[in-house]
Parts: sequence; structure tokens; C-alpha cells
Amino acid sequence: MGAGGDQTTMVTIKVNHGERSGPEDLDGTYKVEVSPEDSIRALKERISEVISKRAIDAELIQLSFGPSEKLIGKRFYKDPLIDEEDTFVKQYSFLEWIERFPHWGLTVKMAAETPPPPGVAIKKAAASAEAMDPEKAVEEAYKTGELLRPEELPAPWGDKGLDVYKRDPLVRSIGDNPLPPNYGDSNPSSTRVKAGKAGWEASDVDHIPNVLDLE
Repeated sequence: MGAGGDQTTMVTIKVNHGERSGPEDLDGTYKVEVSPEDSIRALKERISEVISKRAIDAELIQLSFGPSEKLIGKRFYKDPLIDEEDTFVKQYSFLEWIERFPHWGLTVKMAAETPPPPGVAIKKAAASAEAMDPEKAVEEAYKTGELLRPEELPAPWGDKGLDVYKRDPLVRSIGDNPLPPNYGDSNPSSTRVKAGKAGWEASDVDHIPNVLDLE
């Protein structure tokens, strides 16, 4: 759990119930002290204590920032791809923006439910369209092997581990980072490109936290 550092900022927390309702006392606008050294889990626990008399489970909280509601931490309940104990406020830029625009703040709402296993939602929708029982259609798909049973899947549905989500660092750096690679003082030479190289290394790209970063 991240601990608060010397540099802290008082941040406004706005509650938005969204599609899922929380406790009745979870409402309004609050203030929470935030340090760049706080883990996201520690931040959520602090927010939980402030916004609810019953200190709701931090796992049930979803945080976002800005007009686009960029998510901070887990995307949904029990999201396995984000370790909030090892993800820190300083890896995001929202404190820098709040220092420039103090009236901006974080939005908190109840975390989205864990999505259904792959293929289940489509199978249910197709069954409903044909006036069939969706649950029976899914169970039949399990029996025939058309769909994998939850226990055969990786987290968050089964216990097959997270290796399936890992990606090559070079691919990750190209696909996930909005910043261009740092070429240094000069552009990569044509010789390096002709040799079949990218002309730069994954380590040259500034790291932006992403849900699939599992190293």
C-alpha cells in the first residue's frame, strides 16, 4: 500500500452513481488529500472512508478523471490486469492538471460488474432473438465445446492465470503509448531500418500505465 509523501494535494472527489447504485450515504462532493506516492489502492481506501459512513470496500470503487472519464486503476470489479497495490498516483498525470486547475477533480462511482465470459453475451442475444432460453443456449454451447466454460478461462472468469494477456514489449510500446519514441539527438539511420530493425528500442518509449502491462 502506498504511503503519502511530503508533497500532497487536496483533491475534490465527486460522486456519480452511474448505472450502479451505492450506499444511500454515498453522495455529494468531498475533499481528499492525495500524494504522488499513494498507491491507487490506498487512494481508493481513503476515498471510501471519506464518502461513506460504512467505508465501502475499495474494490467496489471506480475512479476516473477529466471530461473523457479516463479510468484510474481497475476497469471493472475484480479486474485481474491491474494491481492497484503496485500502481501509483505518480504514474498518472491528474495531479499535475489539478494543480493547474484546482476546480477539477476525480469522479468516483460504483465499479462496473465483471463482464461475462467471451461469447456468452452474443450467444444469449442470439437465443433471445430466436425466442429461445438464453441460459439453456449457453449451457448447450458449453456441452458442445462451442464456448469454453469459465473454469477453462483465464482470470477474471477462471484460474488459468494471466500469461495469455502478456504481450511483446515492443508491440506494447507501439500500441499503447501516445508519445513517439525518443530517438535521441538524431533520427535512426537508414542502415538500421534496412537491417529489419525498428530503429529504436521499446525502452526508448516513455512508459504510460496500461491494463496489459504485466511485467
